[in-house]
Amino acid sequence: MKKLLFTFLLAIVTIVNTHAQDVKEPTSPDYTKAKEALEEGDFFTADSLLSEEVRKHPKNGYAWLYRGGLYASLEADTAITYLDQAVRLLPKKDKENLGYAYFWRASAKWRIREDFDGLVADIRAAQRTNPSIAAPSMMLAQVLTSRGDYEGAEKELRLALTKNDVKKVDAYQFLGRNKMAQGDPAAAIRFYDQALEFDRNDETVYIDRSQAYLAQNNDDKGIDDAVKAFGMEYSRNSFSYLCSLGDSTELQEKVVSRIEAETHKVSDPTVYNFAISYIYGNAEKEPESLRYLLRASKTSDEPLYEQIAEKFAGYALYEQAADYFRKALGATPLDSLDDSQKSLYNKYVGYTFESGKTQEAIALHEKIMPEKDSEDYNAWLGDMLWYKYYAGDYAGALRTMEMMPEELRSDANNAVFQGKIYRENGMMDKARECFTRCTTDEAIEEDSSNAEYAFALLGNTAKARELFEKRQADDPENVSEFGAACLMALIGDKPMAVNYLRQQFENGFRNFFKVERDEDLQALKGYGDYEALLTEYKATFDVEKKALLDVLKEETYEAPIQLVGE
Repeated sequence: MKKLLFTFLLAIVTIVNTHAQDVKEPTSPDYTKAKEALEEGDFFTADSLLSEEVRKHPKNGYAWLYRGGLYASLEADTAITYLDQAVRLLPKKDKENLGYAYFWRASAKWRIREDFDGLVADIRAAQRTNPSIAAPSMMLAQVLTSRGDYEGAEKELRLALTKNDVKKVDAYQFLGRNKMAQGDPAAAIRFYDQALEFDRNDETVYIDRSQAYLAQNNDDKGIDDAVKAFGMEYSRNSFSYLCSLGDSTELQEKVVSRIEAETHKVSDPTVYNFAISYIYGNAEKEPESLRYLLRASKTSDEPLYEQIAEKFAGYALYEQAADYFRKALGATPLDSLDDSQKSLYNKYVGYTFESGKTQEAIALHEKIMPEKDSEDYNAWLGDMLWYKYYAGDYAGALRTMEMMPEELRSDANNAVFQGKIYRENGMMDKARECFTRCTTDEAIEEDSSNAEYAFALLGNTAKARELFEKRQADDPENVSEFGAACLMALIGDKPMAVNYLRQQFENGFRNFFKVERDEDLQALKGYGDYEALLTEYKATFDVEKKALLDVLKEETYEAPIQLVGE
């Protein structure tokens, strides 16, 4: 019903200038300006002016009508209130607009209340009052189809076709949908063919006819109509439909082949290559998804470097991910990055770090140090703290932490990390103090995951396990497998730690650098099951990695532009 409701919304603009000639229309300033705003499509201004109009002239039925029409697709209860006023106050001899008042009220009653009897009563009132308009019959037909009254729906649609204002493409399309609802795709196709005689550029009709062809197992025509629909405006609706066909194992290669053929017919094949990439991505055929994403990027006015970077990152190819985030920045001067570019730069730095180039990442991060009194400085310090700690520069991490404001250092949420930094610097008393801050009843209530780590690091492994098992029972969806593996390693449960890591790898996690550098997992080194797990999944990852890197090589990689100031 979405398409029809949009058509109805446009109707309110149409009726502004269609009052019966023998009806004296109000000429107050607010009302007149509201009509002008409606004609220009400025619904917000129109609503504001109409609100003022009914405040000053509460008996202006036309103002209530237009307000009701505006709200019919926004707040149906409010619309009903306004349209009740319109029905009561509009001149009875202005049958045209009185008919629209009944019609809009019928729409609102059905949408908000599913009041079928109220809908029918108002639709019949609209038809009696203003028999020249098709909209009431069109809407009632759709409701009847949804309720399984196919004969009644067809009767209303054929009645609509007798009206001068009917949009015939819609009427025939809805007749087709009525037949599809009855399981008769052949009859539906005949109506869709008729609809297209009145509008060859309506993508929704092609999508409907595609579904009918596919219901007949006529895959070629079904796919062809889906591609035609997509090629009209490259809309989100047609893109989603076309890609949904590619989700079918039976249709996937046919759909891809048909889309690929289209890339050779158009001057700019970007959207078609992107569609193929999307289809293969949904099918977890990542090498081919990457191939077509790279091709789409080469022809796009705005290269798809961020999407490519994220795809590499998803397979822990962090060096390539960093490279493409850097490509996305172009030659932007480092001292003039806007917020969006800063986000890209931070991802560039982060993935450089994850690729194992820790010192290079730290140097890159230092290049964008904000002023010390700026809002961004604390966040920058926090990132630097993280980089230095996980790069093994514990003394540097301690110096960075001491530069942070007291309120951040005293926050219990940061206490475990701070305690680890003190511990690695041999400052055990301070480390113990930090861990203990996380073990109070208040801290446990606020974030038991911090408390679990704190108890484990303090040697109270039984309490750590107790809290973890309670959190896992209470909210299993929010238990991180990696975090659970770290905790189990800390409390000495190596088999359980390996089980959680296996779950993480099964879910697509591939960051072996993170696993091997994390100090909480160091106790697993040399443990047979752990070493076997890494060997197993690294072998799988090597196959995935080679396939993606081969595609990158085949599709002609281009080095990024040097950043100004780098």
